[in-house]
Amino acid sequence: MNNKSVQIGLFVVFLIVAGGALYYGLSGDSENEATNSGTSNQTAQTVEILKYSDFQCPACKGFVPYVEQLQEEYGDLIDFSYRHFPLSGFQYSRLAAHSAEAAREQGHFDEMHDLIFENQQEWSQGNARELFESYAEQIGLDMEQFREDVESDAVAERVESNRREGVRRSVTSTPTFFINGRKLQQNPQSYEQFKSIVELYMYRSN
Repeated sequence: MNNKSVQIGLFVVFLIVAGGALYYGLSGDSENEATNSGTSNQTAQTVEILKYSDFQCPACKGFVPYVEQLQEEYGDLIDFSYRHFPLSGFQYSRLAAHSAEAAREQGHFDEMHDLIFENQQEWSQGNARELFESYAEQIGLDMEQFREDVESDAVAERVESNRREGVRRSVTSTPTFFINGRKLQQNPQSYEQFKSIVELYMYRSN
């Protein structure tokens, strides 16, 4: 075999190898793109976050911004519910819960919830009833109705019913979170960690 034949043979082998490499490389890229596309195109599902909480608990206050940020970031995909779990170690827990529920009777639970948590340090020192009434005035409640509802059996039973429900679900401390009905055994240590947990439920396959 002359040198010219050898050169032609080597060139043909080179073309075969190069072509094969190019083919598999493109195939691999296409597969990765398909995989990534499948992940990014997953339909987000609504996540239900349930919080058992005590208005006088500092840790409960600490998680309020996390939930608010989740709601701001994901909008209607976050379905948040608040449950009262007043602890015996806090003097004004039940009065705070009753005040929030009295505000709910007039359609202003969220506003009262926010004011009670924002001013936790102040009313925890005393004069809680007077301060809660000042918050009620601030958000424009009918004060006569508000005072009646704070003392009503219906509001007291609603708060106690929340607490009993928590006990049945093995709640022993606050805050305790349930996501899509599953209890978090340990609370997240940061917003990013909380967000990651929520996204696991938001994008999980059924």
